Amino acid sequence: MIARQSVWIDPEVKELTAKFIPAADEVGRLQSGRDAECRLFQKIAEQGHYAGRTRPSSTRQGTYATTADGTFLASWNSNNPRFVARKLGEALKNWDRLKAEGRKLSGEDPLDIAQLNRADRFFPEGGLVLKVNTRDLPRDPPQRGRWADAWNQDFAWFTKDEARQFLPAEIEPGRTHEVPRTLVERLARFHFLDNVRGQTSPFPARAIEDATLTSRVTAVHGDVVSLRLEGRTKAVQNGEWSIRGYRDMSRPGSQARGLEMKLLGSARFDRKPGRFVGFEVVAVGTRSGGTQYNGRGNDLAAAPFGAVLSLAGESRAERVAPEHFRGYGWR
Repeated sequence: MIARQSVWIDPEVKELTAKFIPAADEVGRLQSGRDAECRLFQKIAEQGHYAGRTRPSSTRQGTYATTADGTFLASWNSNNPRFVARKLGEALKNWDRLKAEGRKLSGEDPLDIAQLNRADRFFPEGGLVLKVNTRDLPRDPPQRGRWADAWNQDFAWFTKDEARQFLPAEIEPGRTHEVPRTLVERLARFHFLDNVRGQTSPFPARAIEDATLTSRVTAVHGDVVSLRLEGRTKAVQNGEWSIRGYRDMSRPGSQARGLEMKLLGSARFDRKPGRFVGFEVVAVGTRSGGTQYNGRGNDLAAAPFGAVLSLAGESRAERVAPEHFRGYGWR
């Protein structure tokens, strides 16, 4: 989100990017996978700003300008809008130097969607897809600087069968139902995470001390069932890991992190199509500790934290796979 706020809203950068077709993806799979899509990315990345690098990490994170068949034009990893504008200009100059045939995909497109190992192919059609927005809540004294209003976004997926398990078997006002713990644990492990300032790892199953969610039918209007949702989650993990990015990566120390939340909200389920047509849950609590890349090296004490779960829309941008989808165990 920092890059979006500092780079992609810059007027010069916006004018230059109008000449490109933008695409975004998660770099972890691309830089290590073996399908055709990953190999194409690796071909591009090994000509870029981190080519051949293994220390302090082997990441190929950044922005790459390329033709459809992988001809390299420019790359960078920067939140400085002036630098990014210069690199965009460099990419356009390299594009202009290409002959017409060099600007098009040569031969048959090798990226057969059916052959790609993408999480997108598991999108739960007809299921429950939630936006998960996380942020720090006000504290005393208040935060200053760029972190004061920082937030992050992810998506949580539930299949159609799992979505129905948020409701009691018998639908009538006053009926209550305990949502299966496995579904609540999915939120506690993979989505209620301290990712406001950067990337973080999910909680292991053994770290989840509490994961409960109760649904109660509050009204029934025709096929639409209204629910009240209330619950709590608690995750606590102890071990040895780094908390200051590259600075202490070779010196992991004894650490603890935790996140405890109370959940309250409502939802509406339409029995005719068999799907949710409304879902809003607020989760508030405290976070503590840090992980290697989540930017909490100097902010380890317990502090207020919040998340909002809301129904995702129908746009392609809201079909993005959850960051930690591989942990779901879907096959």
